[in-house]
Amino acid sequence: MNEESEIVGHPEYVGHTVVHPLGLMAVVVLGICVLLLPRRWAVLPLLIMACFIPSAQRIFIIGLNFDFLRIMVLFGVMRLILRNEHLAFVWKPLDTIMVLWVCSSMLFYSLQQGTFSAVINRLGFGFDAFGMYFLFRCLIRNWEDIDRLVIGCIIISIPVAAFFLLENWTGHNLFSIFGGVDAITPVREGRLRCQGAFSHAILAGCFWASLLPLFAAYWWKGIKERVWAVVGLITTSIVVICCASSTPVMGVIAGVIGGGMFFLRRHMRLVCWGILLTLIALHLVMKSPVWYLVGRFSTIGGSTGWHRVNLINQAILHFNDWWLTGCSGYTVLSWGVHAGDVTNQYILEGVCGGFLTFCLFIVVIVIAFREVGSLWRSQSRYPYRLALSWALGVSLFVHCINFIGVSYFGQIIMIWYMILAMIGSLSIQAAPMLMPRMILSSKAIKKQRYRNLKAGGG
Repeated sequence: MNEESEIVGHPEYVGHTVVHPLGLMAVVVLGICVLLLPRRWAVLPLLIMACFIPSAQRIFIIGLNFDFLRIMVLFGVMRLILRNEHLAFVWKPLDTIMVLWVCSSMLFYSLQQGTFSAVINRLGFGFDAFGMYFLFRCLIRNWEDIDRLVIGCIIISIPVAAFFLLENWTGHNLFSIFGGVDAITPVREGRLRCQGAFSHAILAGCFWASLLPLFAAYWWKGIKERVWAVVGLITTSIVVICCASSTPVMGVIAGVIGGGMFFLRRHMRLVCWGILLTLIALHLVMKSPVWYLVGRFSTIGGSTGWHRVNLINQAILHFNDWWLTGCSGYTVLSWGVHAGDVTNQYILEGVCGGFLTFCLFIVVIVIAFREVGSLWRSQSRYPYRLALSWALGVSLFVHCINFIGVSYFGQIIMIWYMILAMIGSLSIQAAPMLMPRMILSSKAIKKQRYRNLKAGGG
């Protein structure tokens, strides 16, 4: 629940400047690339930094932790100012609710903790949220930008998958030289849990599982691009398998289910209501509450499904502890939750910022899904854009499933904000294409009214 969780099991790196020569070279070179590359390629250096440099690499200044990914965001902001690329920004409803959610979390967490360190923590959270989200909103503007982003991610995934295979083969993590990750790969139930440069094996798998729908959508771009789509699907699968964690596997399954729902896309309202009513029915007939089903979806040996169920159960039973401004980690520990570990993003929102912050987080997701719905409807005549629009919704759905089994920290938060920013930017592209249909509809209504008046003798 705090910035220290970004370096799991390595508290010695918190509050200290940790700079490896290779890490310093990477942040300088990639930062310059952010400044100089054409706009549609400017996001890729941030992705490279996230995938190959652990978050332990940081500069600590007067109580503020600037990990290298945050420094890359500063380079991005500098680019926007120098090139006036922020002037093309168009405000959307998703931007408004994002601001309200982040401000709510910052305010209530600071009030709840009542310490200066809490204020610093929320400043870091706000910097990540506002910096990454609005940077991506300014840099990713249209379909061509997303094309470059998807192919760039596929290319990056090739060396990432190679490093994961090497770690799985040797049991040694080469990225340990940077700090923040174990040199010897952890083992659970006889399986190596590879993590590469990521903050945790689960988060590494979730990172790439959320990109899988976008890679699959690239199949519809053209015959030549299908090879790249297959490469992306293979590399993503390799990373998820090497992570040996249930949550990323469930994310992949969610992606497959979400992709299959494409054929029912015009009936999704009925599907959603059907799922909701089914869950209510199960809740009424089951001996245990319906959220106990979470514990049954264990795809990897050693999965802590019961901990996740208990966390949900205790959060509901102790609603009075957190509804107003959230609660401390010590309070969560008193619930009987193992080590006070909040491995659920939805519950973490409530614990950090109370019920209002939790609700605003849900509204962010709902509005993002609504924008995706408008987007794919506007692109129904363009197969690739239609597939890519749907893939954005599926990726969002994968994140929603991931949130049940893990709370985000480290590099994966960048992908979360990037997906939201892509949806926000493309929703602007959808609006002009919906206008002609709205105009035609209004004309048709006027003609029908005229016919009715004429038929009635008016």
